[in-house]
Amino acid sequence: MKTILFPTDLSDAANKAYVYALHLADRLQARVVTLHAFQKPEIRGATHIPRMLEEFYKEFDILEFGEYKGNIPQLMKVAADNNMSHVEVSHRMEEGETIPTILRLAQEEQADLIVMGTTGARGLKEIFLGSVAGEILENATCPVLAVPEEANFDGKVDRIALSTALNHEDEKALDKLLEIGTIFGAEIHCLHVDLGHTESVAHRMQQLREKYASQPGVFFHVLEGLDFLPTITAFLENNQIDWIAMVAHKRSFWQELMHYSKMKAMSYHADTPILSFPEGMLK
Repeated sequence: MKTILFPTDLSDAANKAYVYALHLADRLQARVVTLHAFQKPEIRGATHIPRMLEEFYKEFDILEFGEYKGNIPQLMKVAADNNMSHVEVSHRMEEGETIPTILRLAQEEQADLIVMGTTGARGLKEIFLGSVAGEILENATCPVLAVPEEANFDGKVDRIALSTALNHEDEKALDKLLEIGTIFGAEIHCLHVDLGHTESVAHRMQQLREKYASQPGVFFHVLEGLDFLPTITAFLENNQIDWIAMVAHKRSFWQELMHYSKMKAMSYHADTPILSFPEGMLK
């Protein structure tokens, strides 16, 4: 892992996520690329005065650049306060819609990981509109670490949980997590929420337990409950889990409408960072 992309909207939530990006870059000997995406405001009915419009946009660019440039010392202070001033960091400001720009820059910079903050949404907006972080979680081609505003990083990752559907892609994700666990000296907890209370789930988990028996610090759990979110949240809290990992599966519009993403729900409610693995990289 050589490049970590850190999109920022210059908010306090983003600055907290920046701490994670710096620590990961330090452990992985990677560089950090910060990204601020912005859009010029659309001025309707102004096409007949192109000179005035051109001047307005030029002034807007200067102001936007000034705001981002003015925020860089704050990012440098975050690094200094966390003893991470030695981490290589470069800064980019790009015009464009936020989500496509982040995805495009991740490709351009050949990012191995995206780290970003999320404040989430609530109520019906959560289900139908989603958030920038939620969309990046589902559409990025590299892993994404989404850091909730309430999360605080102490520089250690002691326990990582993997929420699994017990399929091939999730097993590949477990192999990836074992590599990360080795870097941080973290326990890996592989868990499945069994809403149907089926015996086959316990049998499949036992197979995984036997397959990884030689791996130290790997644990397997079947959680029974009536609803995914409260069941898994209780496990995270009771076991002091530092990160929760999931595989990001592509969903159709109607699937998203009728069965909104569990991963998105986690990113809105939990104070535990979510590490997502895109389904495509685990084939």
